[in-house]
Amino acid sequence: MNNTKIKMKETIENAAIFIEQMKSMDDRKLGKHLDLFRQQMDKAYQQGNKTAFELLSEYEKQTIIARANKD
Repeated sequence: MNNTKIKMKETIENAAIFIEQMKSMDDRKLGKHLDLFRQQMDKAYQQGNKTAFELLSEYEKQTIIARANKD
């Protein structure tokens, strides 16, 4: 299994922990993360790197969930 696939597995398994950690972050910082993920997703898409694109999509999804569920 390559590094990206391992990272994807860990990211999904630990999603609840990551989301809880991100909920304490400032909205502006989370917004910057989203911008960066989207730029990287665009690059991965252009390069045809499906695995990286899927991993970045998962990061994006978790960040959006954290922002939506902030206290």
